[in-house]
Parts: sequence; structure tokens; C-alpha cells
Amino acid sequence: MSSLATLFALNLKAVFVGLKVAGVPVSVFDWTQKKCPELAEFFEGCCNASLKFEGDQPIRHSSHNHIHLWALEWWADYHPWIDLGYRVEFVEEIFKHWRGRLKGMAPYQNRGYRLYLYEDTAPTISVVAETDVGFPYPGHPTFVAARSDIMALYVNRNWQSNFEFDGFEFSEKAILNQIDKASGSISKPTANALGLKVGALRKLIEEMGLQSRINQIRKKYKRRPAHFLEEDFLHEFQVHEQMIDPGFA
Repeated sequence: MSSLATLFALNLKAVFVGLKVAGVPVSVFDWTQKKCPELAEFFEGCCNASLKFEGDQPIRHSSHNHIHLWALEWWADYHPWIDLGYRVEFVEEIFKHWRGRLKGMAPYQNRGYRLYLYEDTAPTISVVAETDVGFPYPGHPTFVAARSDIMALYVNRNWQSNFEFDGFEFSEKAILNQIDKASGSISKPTANALGLKVGALRKLIEEMGLQSRINQIRKKYKRRPAHFLEEDFLHEFQVHEQMIDPGFA
């Protein structure tokens, strides 16, 4: 772990230990709920996200199971307490929930899993079942020893600077509701209703990982699936991999 990562991790521990000393035990989720209910809602959604392991290609598993932690980075622009230590605890808590749920799924008995945290526009988490393919992602990955090494990449990075427009309050619900209202259309009228250009709307959909949910809405209105950019990882990217044996405790 880098010295920066260690410093921020210690800072977070100091915050939580301090609250416990004061007689107020606080989990990372409770802390989030108190400080930013909107982020807590996203947090809870990540913990309870649908997980599937269909087929023998782990990239298919990841395509369904990955989550871009865009909301974490968006809110970090406004809350200085979202530091490196908090980011690491955020991911650890999600993976803790996932591990509990993975025990009830078929790969638990005979294959095991791989948990991933990797570098993208926003830090991204995923889980795949163990297969003969092994590591699922294309490109030139650099494996890191600690999750904090991935999350350190986002410290002091402004999320809004990733986009060509400013001041839009990213709301998954607002985007999905507007597209549903437009019978699945993601064309100019829908984008304009959200105060965006069509290209910006499509970029948001991709960055927020809403492609499959958008196409579910389109299917409801008997529209053809929209074509989005393939989940394309950086040509060179950093990744943390945790292998979990079958029948883990």
C-alpha cells in the first residue's frame, strides 16, 4: 500500500474509532446514511445488485455483474469526508455483502469466484465465477496488491471534469423515468428533456452502467435494443483481483 493510501486508511479508521469511543458505534453504511442519504441509497443498491453466472465465459459474468461506482465519485466532489479510506471501506462493505450472497449460488460448491476492483472512468467492481478462461478482461492489466491502490487513483480527481457539460445532477431514477416516459427513446427529445445533448445522454448511460436497464425499457415498448459501446476496459489499466476458493467460509 502506498504511503498516501495508508494515510487515508488510517484517517478513516480514526473517524470510526472516534465515534465508537464516544459510545456511538457506526458502520460505514450508517455513516453514509447520516451524511449523504442519496449515496446511501446507491450503496444499498450495490450491495443488493443482481448477480448472475450464466455460461462458461467470465466476461459474460462481468458484463452482468459489474457496477461503475459513479455515484461515489460524483458525491466526492461535494463531500471532503469521501477520502481514500472511505472509498476503500465502501468497496469492502459491498464485497462483504456479495460474499454472503455468493454462498447460495451454484459456483460456490465447485468453482469459486474472483472479485475485481478495476480502473475505469469511475472505480468499478465485479465478480465472476472461476472458469478455465481465468482472468476475463482484455487489454494490458497491471495487478495491484491492495484495493486502496485502485481507489487512490481517484483522490482529488474531479468527477465533473469527465464530461463535456457541467452542473447536471446525475440521477439514475431521473434518466430511467424520462426514457420510460418517452417509450424507450434515447433520441434528441429525450435528451433535451433532461437538459442534455444526445451524445452526453449516451455517455451518461454508458458511464452509469444503465445499458441493460435501458434496453429492458425498450423491450417493453417493442423497440429494438439500443447499441452502446462495448464494455471496453482501458488499454492499460490497474486491477485488484481476489480469488475465492469453492466452499469458502
